[in-house]
Amino acid sequence: MKITSSYGVELRKQNIPIRQTLDIYRSAVGYLTEIYEQVWEELERIPEMKKRFNEAEHLIHTTKKNQARFSFDLHFPKMPSYLRRAAIQHALGSVSSYKTRLELWKKMDKKGGTPKLVCGNHAMPVFYRDVMYREDTEEKDGAYLKLYDGHDWKWFRVGFSHTDMEYLRKYWAGKRTAAPVLEKRHRKYFLRFSYTEEVPLTKAPVKEQIICSVDLGINTDAVCTIMRSDGTVLGR
Repeated sequence: MKITSSYGVELRKQNIPIRQTLDIYRSAVGYLTEIYEQVWEELERIPEMKKRFNEAEHLIHTTKKNQARFSFDLHFPKMPSYLRRAAIQHALGSVSSYKTRLELWKKMDKKGGTPKLVCGNHAMPVFYRDVMYREDTEEKDGAYLKLYDGHDWKWFRVGFSHTDMEYLRKYWAGKRTAAPVLEKRHRKYFLRFSYTEEVPLTKAPVKEQIICSVDLGINTDAVCTIMRSDGTVLGR
């Protein structure tokens, strides 16, 4: 069984253009969301996700072999290609979710409030390795991020908490790591690292197993219950 765990590491050096980078990324996601909502009927006809994504990129990005229909490149010049693709993916997901919720709302006789299209207010950039994120080979508790300083995309060094990095090196060394995602909590910025590992399932008979069931509360805390297969609660 695959298990994915994540850990957030605080960025210790805050005098870097994180806010500008976040603003330009969210602006790009909002711009793309509005475009894809306009042309969703075209994109929806493409069932294969990879082909749909490629068509979505062709609509907004000009290359030697392709002339874009929309002027994304003019509004967001020099945006790194990997970050542009992350913005496209986020925008497509937002529009697809909105259209699904809208159809469901119509089938339910329009009960409740009308679904709204969210245009990137909470989008957070992904720092793909080598092109957006590089480890500092000289100092272990740091890295380089490609950020937007208001004029251009440049590499900036950031420092990490030594305690956080020691934890990652001790417990997650050798695990498959996904590209870190920017996160903001309590006016502080973090990079959230995700790790995937294969864990063998127990071979004990079902009747001998003990499970942990989790009830995710919407307006309350989650409740975890340890119980046997016959329903006997051992702890909550």
